Amino acid sequence: MVALGVVSLLTDISSEMIFSLLPAFLAARFPGAPLVLGTMEGLAELVASGLKLLAGRWADRTARLRRLVIAGYSISTAARPLMAVVTQWWQPLLVRSADRVGKGVRTPPRDALIARWVPVEHRARAFSFHRGMDHLGAALGAAVAMGLTAAALQPEQVFLASAVPGVAALVALAFTKDPPQAMAEPAAATPGDARVPGSAWRFLAPVALFGLANSTDAFLLLKLREEGAALATLPAAWLLLHAVKAAASYPAGWWADRVGPSRVVLVGWVLYAASYLGLAFSGSVGTTMAVIAFYGLYHALSEGAEKALLAQLTPPAALGRAFGRYHAISGVAALAAGPLFGALWTRAGSGAAFLTAGGMAAGAAAMLVALRPRPLTPAAR
Repeated sequence: MVALGVVSLLTDISSEMIFSLLPAFLAARFPGAPLVLGTMEGLAELVASGLKLLAGRWADRTARLRRLVIAGYSISTAARPLMAVVTQWWQPLLVRSADRVGKGVRTPPRDALIARWVPVEHRARAFSFHRGMDHLGAALGAAVAMGLTAAALQPEQVFLASAVPGVAALVALAFTKDPPQAMAEPAAATPGDARVPGSAWRFLAPVALFGLANSTDAFLLLKLREEGAALATLPAAWLLLHAVKAAASYPAGWWADRVGPSRVVLVGWVLYAASYLGLAFSGSVGTTMAVIAFYGLYHALSEGAEKALLAQLTPPAALGRAFGRYHAISGVAALAAGPLFGALWTRAGSGAAFLTAGGMAAGAAAMLVALRPRPLTPAAR
C-alpha cells in the first residue's frame, strides 16, 4: 500500500505539472478553449473507459496484477510530456487520450490489488490513503509548476520537465508486489462467480448520473481565468484544491470505516452540489478560491468511500469487473459531461453550466438514497 501510494504521488506530481497550466495554455493557442478542453477530457475518458472494462476482466483472470499496473503507468509516463510540442487543436486530444490509455490499463487491477491486500473493515482507509497520496502529489505538482513558472519557464518547458517524476514513479513500482497466492486467486471457472451482482448495480446507476454532472476540474481553473486571475494563480489554486484533498482523505476514510461508506459518499455528493452552486454565483477570484477549497472536501469524502462501498457490494471473484465497470461508467458519463459543460458555458455562460451540473449532482444523491444498495453478507464477501 505504501509503495503504491508513493507511485501515485510521483505520477501526480508529473501529471499536475502539466494539468495545472493546461487550461491557460490551451486558451492562449486555440479559439473556443472551453469546448476544446471539454472535448479533450471527454474523449480521453472514453478511451480510458473502454480499456478499463478490458483491464477489469484481465484482473479477474490473473493473480499477477502488478504487470498490468506497471504497463499502465509506463504508457502514461511516455505520453504526457508530448503536450509540450502540440501546435494544432487536435493534438492535445491525442496526447491526453494516450495518457488515459495508461490510466485505463492500470486502474482496475490496481484497485483490485488494494482490495485483495486489505481486510474489508479497513478498505475505506486504504483507498483513502492511496487517494490522499495521489492528491498530495497533485498539490506538489502544482507547487512545482508555480515555482517553475515564477522562474520564467514557459509552459512547454514545464511539460518537458514533468518526465522526471514520471520516470521516478516507474522506479518506485519496483517496490510493489502481488499479494500472496492464497489472497490472489483469479476468478473461478464458473461464469456466475464473476458476475457483478445486483447490489453493485444499484450503486453504479447513481454513479452514472453523478458522472454526467462531474465534468473535469480544469473548468475551475478556467473560471478563475474568466475572472481575471493571473497565470501564476492557476497552479496556486490547483495546489490549494489538492492540499485540501490530501489533508482530508485519510480522516474521511477512517470516518467511512466507522459509519459506513454509503453515508460518506452521500455527504460528498451533496458537498459537490453545494460547491457548484457557489461557483455559479461567484463573481471574484477570492470567492472562487474559497469555493475551490471547500470543493476539495467532496473529493476527500467520496473517492475512497465509493471504492470501499463497491468492494462491499461485490464478491472477490468479480472485483476486477466491478471496478472496471465503475471506472468505465464514470468515463462514459465524462464523455458527455465535458463537451456538454463546455458547450453550455460557451452558449449561456459559466453560471448556467455550474448551476446545471450542481442540480444533476443533487439528483444523483437523491437516487442513491432511493436505491439503497446493501453490502453483501460477510460470508459472501
